Amino acid sequence: MSNDNVEKMVDSLADGDNIAAQDAFKNALSDKIGQALDDKRVDVAKDWLNAADELEGIKDASGLDDVAEPTEPVEIDSEEEENEQPAVSEV
Repeated sequence: MSNDNVEKMVDSLADGDNIAAQDAFKNALSDKIGQALDDKRVDVAKDWLNAADELEGIKDASGLDDVAEPTEPVEIDSEEEENEQPAVSEV
């Protein structure tokens, strides 16, 4: 809570003005939550940027950019016909 709002809250409570104390409390709490959200946004942004840098480093280190282009797939001929069932030995 910000010091100004806390002082207003305490003064309002001492004066018996519960409405002003409630408003000061809400303002102090709102300020604290806003600051916490701002701090978290900064942390998330840093983590996101660091993750992108790490991913780029991993990609560079893996050498995947240097891999030759894939060749055409080769079909392997099978001696069995499509509808023919494979032989199963009896146990």
